[in-house]
Amino acid sequence: MNAGFSFIHAADLHLDSPFRGYDEIDFVDPATRENVLRQLRDCTFTTLDNIVQACLAHRVDFLVLAGDIYDLADRSLRAQLRFQNAMEHLAGAGISVFVAYGNHDHDDGRRAMLNWPGNVFFFPAGEVAACPVVRRGREIARVYGISYPRRDVQENYAALFKREPKAPFTVAVLHCNVGGNTEHANYAPCRLEELVGAGFDYWALGHVHRRRLLRSSNPCVVYPGSPQGRNPRENGIKGCYLARVSAWGAVELEFLPMDGVRWEQVQVPIDGLTAEQALLEKIDEQLVHLRHRHGDRPVVARLELTGRGALHKSLRHNGVLEGILEEMRCRFAGPEGSFVWPESIRCSTSLAVDKESLRESETLLGDLLAISRQARELSGNSGEGDRLRQVLDPLHHRIARHITLPADEDFNALLEAAEDMALDLLWEEEENEGNG
Repeated sequence: MNAGFSFIHAADLHLDSPFRGYDEIDFVDPATRENVLRQLRDCTFTTLDNIVQACLAHRVDFLVLAGDIYDLADRSLRAQLRFQNAMEHLAGAGISVFVAYGNHDHDDGRRAMLNWPGNVFFFPAGEVAACPVVRRGREIARVYGISYPRRDVQENYAALFKREPKAPFTVAVLHCNVGGNTEHANYAPCRLEELVGAGFDYWALGHVHRRRLLRSSNPCVVYPGSPQGRNPRENGIKGCYLARVSAWGAVELEFLPMDGVRWEQVQVPIDGLTAEQALLEKIDEQLVHLRHRHGDRPVVARLELTGRGALHKSLRHNGVLEGILEEMRCRFAGPEGSFVWPESIRCSTSLAVDKESLRESETLLGDLLAISRQARELSGNSGEGDRLRQVLDPLHHRIARHITLPADEDFNALLEAAEDMALDLLWEEEENEGNG
């Protein structure tokens, strides 16, 4: 019986992905700006280096890359050369690499003519091919895969995979959308039931950037997610999976963090705070905690001020949020080394008032808040909600190119925001009238 073996499964590296919107970084000195920009520009390559180091450290037998290795079909030369260099490092350690291309780096794009080491197998476009993994003269696994011939693949590529009867442990590499995930384009659509019934031991999937373990055994069906977040929406820990396969074919999965830069959302409540100094100290405390939690890894943080409190009105004054952002960038980023970079700051605070009591008052604000409550109740009733949308239809026809009518949850959020806006505009006047 064969001894066990191991492999790493990664996908969606998007090498040399541009970080749009970060060319102009303000509030810091030129050296700090260049340090932040350089690490952002290079983070996909840092992640690739981390994957190579993980392959070497864990002494895996092979690496599987399930599509979108490059960010564009017309691949940058820099990205191709960095990838070639990484493959040569793995070749020196005797580690095989199996590469499928996806919708971003499909076969219809432009590429440089480069010499690739013999350890790399590129799956052909539009057809499934199989390649054995041989160790000490014995086949320990067989890896099947397919690459995209063009960007918009609508065919069910999963149906093309056929396991050969005498194959040992089998890995199927596919860039696809299982179950119609709405967060991503529906390329190479298929159903989980199809994958489970196809007879393979491990489905190494790509395309979905959020890590998803669709099935942990018999067979494993795995999205490792993108190993490097590319914008604030792709936040949290990113990486790849290490699969250890026992002599009898059981798979043990371990997630390995690989990201070169990490994105985080940080909420800071203002409840109970009465001075800007206290708010600065609270933000500082949150960012210190973030830095300790992520160790030496650079972090880009999107700050959101939340809650109700006395600071709400002062935060609305021109320049206040920019001043907080400038101060925190100076504290947590420098001209070299790791950093916590406050990417932006958003104010989602509101006044410290009892809206429910105010709703019952005989005031203009009370009337507005009561109408808002009625609208929220109507939107939750299917018949009345339809009538409410009919009232909004004339407005919608004029702005249909720019906005769609909101669903119930979004509609309620808009009503909440409208209530807070009314409070901002009218509360001071109501207070003055009450005092008079």
